[in-house]
Parts: sequence; C-alpha cells; structure tokens
Amino acid sequence: MASAVIILADGFEEIEAIAPIDLLRRAGIEVLVAGLGKKQIKSSRNVEIVCDEVFDLNKHKNFDAIILPGGMPGTTNLLESGDVVQAVKDYFAAEKLCCAICAAPKILAKAGILKKRKFTCFPSVEKEISGAEYLDDAVVQDENIITSKAAGTSVDFAYVIIATLLDEEEAAAVLDKIYY
Repeated sequence: MASAVIILADGFEEIEAIAPIDLLRRAGIEVLVAGLGKKQIKSSRNVEIVCDEVFDLNKHKNFDAIILPGGMPGTTNLLESGDVVQAVKDYFAAEKLCCAICAAPKILAKAGILKKRKFTCFPSVEKEISGAEYLDDAVVQDENIITSKAAGTSVDFAYVIIATLLDEEEAAAVLDKIYY
C-alpha cells in the first residue's frame, strides 16, 4: 500500500492540507498527519486539527511521499525546523516523492533539492528561490518533486500525487467520485 506523511505546523493553509489528506485517503493511500512539535495544530484561520502523531524525523521516514502544505506562518514554521528540512533531504535521497504547495517549495529549496529543477509556487514566492526554473503552472512535477501554486490548485496537486503513487486511472476515479 502506498503511503504519505503530511506535516502540519501552526499557521498551515487549511485547503492545502485537507484536500490532499482527504483525496489520498479516498484513493486508499495510507496518510499519516504529523504535527510539528505537538498533536494539536492551529491553521492560519484558527481551525484546530488534531494530528495522528507528533512529527519525528526518525519515526516518519518510511513513507513513499512527504507532503508540505503552505500558509503563513505555517511555511515559516516548517522552514525553521531542521528536522523537516532534513526529512526532505532524506526523502529526496531515497528517491521518494517530495511534495510542496504554495509557499512550501521554499522548504524544498532550503533542503537543496530544487537546484536546476522545474517548480511552481505561490506567485511572488519564486523570487525567494534561486537556481531553479519557475513555471507558471497549477502543478509541476520534475521527477520525484511535485510542487503546486496555491490553495486553489490543491485538488490538482493531490491528483498528481495520487497518479504518481498509484496511477492516473486511480487518480481520475477519485476525482470522478467528488464530481471534480
């Protein structure tokens, strides 16, 4: 069974976290929601989520994908976590999926995995990322890196993750079920 860990930090963007969690689980992918530093995490609009577990670098390295939602100050909180940056490096080195949406591709850049890669992110954030090629697309996949633009592209982001972990037929079936 395919699996993914999504890391939430205080200030995360709700749609960018919940849409992938929901759609990946509908596809039968095991999704673990890990809170940065604690189990109860508050979103950028004060929605409280109780995560499955507290994020632990050593415990949460055996998934097929790592997913990082954006939002402020959620992205900053993830960016400042040495363990989250190390997790991205570890996933990338193991040729596992590294997925980030909105401002979260900054974390991939800090981990050094966007160099000479194509990516997308929230408009204006691309100015903070150097050494990579920004594309003005909803979702960009460059080998095992999947990036997406913003909250409005969250379903498309989840689709590409599902299609990569499973296949396009499974991903399309999930979107059909939600009348997307």
